[in-house]
Amino acid sequence: MQYDHPVSLSWGRRAIVAVACVAALAGGCDKPSTPVPGPQKDEVPGERVVREDATLSANLPERPERIVSLAPSTTEVLYALGAGERVVGVTRYCDFPEEVSEVPKIGGMLDPDLEAILAARPDLVVGVQAGADHQVADQLQEAGVAYAFARGDDLDAALHTMELLGAWIGEEEAGRELRARTEQAIEEVSGQLQAAHGVSPQRALLAYDREPVVVAGPGSFGAELIALAGLENAVGDATTAYPVLDMEAVIEAEPQIIIDVSLNVSSEEVLGFWQTFKSLPAVTEERVVHLPDAVMMRPGPRVPQALELLGEAARGGGAGQAAR
Repeated sequence: MQYDHPVSLSWGRRAIVAVACVAALAGGCDKPSTPVPGPQKDEVPGERVVREDATLSANLPERPERIVSLAPSTTEVLYALGAGERVVGVTRYCDFPEEVSEVPKIGGMLDPDLEAILAARPDLVVGVQAGADHQVADQLQEAGVAYAFARGDDLDAALHTMELLGAWIGEEEAGRELRARTEQAIEEVSGQLQAAHGVSPQRALLAYDREPVVVAGPGSFGAELIALAGLENAVGDATTAYPVLDMEAVIEAEPQIIIDVSLNVSSEEVLGFWQTFKSLPAVTEERVVHLPDAVMMRPGPRVPQALELLGEAARGGGAGQAAR
């Protein structure tokens, strides 16, 4: 599994990046090879520029034709911008849209394969800062490959990233339009869900894993989804974005709804674990839902769909099983 946000060493490789980025493994096949000229003298990436919203090469190509994406969220944005035909490399966690399965894989967000990246002959490598370690940036710069990594750790940053990516790939207008459409859809779905829940929101626990129990705390993308869905975060007073809870803390949280979004595990196993907390209101009222969809951890163009899934789970749809 792969996330868009770092959490803790115990969470490690299972949830360290993206709750902007979680996905099932997908196979790929090479695209036809066409000669690509190396960067010209005036196309040298230049020094690294560190901004509040991004880390990038000083000189980016005006309209990159061969793009490698190092994060599932940026891959989704690229396709939503209509640039899918220009994507020549993605991570093994990139699984949406369906056609991305045919794009060559270049490793993961935390362990990208530099040799595979360079073999794709990109003129631009994009990703999110949480998954872009400085060593990768250094290696790309040394190889003369331009790169741009956006900050994508919350919804506002993700929406801004749509505009950034649009500008970086020569599709500024498309980037602005994508952000506007996504914001409008989020507002519409959120308004419907909040109206349905009324003035007494239910306490919800959004869980990413069970051993240890890792949940969405204040400042996380998951917490934003909870609020937009008209629910109350059962761990809203936590001091970290992804708190690790022991059994006592889970019981003290008293969630009325539990939405477990862990991937690559059966619903039987997930629900069996939560049944051990028999004193929890969510368990006694049979309001535990397994929602194994990567969109729940991927801030990007499909946030409205994530909200709809969360709303269905809160209404009891799919309770006791995978809610789809």
